[in-house]
Amino acid sequence: MIGYKAFNKDLTCRGFQYEIGQTYSMDESPVLCERGFHFCKSIAETYEYYEMSENTRICKIEALGEVATDDNIKYCTNKI
Repeated sequence: MIGYKAFNKDLTCRGFQYEIGQTYSMDESPVLCERGFHFCKSIAETYEYYEMSENTRICKIEALGEVATDDNIKYCTNKI
């Protein structure tokens, strides 16, 4: 599944440092708003969680693991 993830300008999100081109995974199943790598299906939807500014960076991602959602806007996965 392809989606879009918002980050701070330095590619951090909630204290986790990301790097473009890397794969990240966790052993647990994703649980929305609790654990997992969160993303949205559209760039516009990411701005519901991050402000539209020069301090926000949006990247196209691929969810490679299990995917969870409860509203078809915000998603999370255990492998990104």
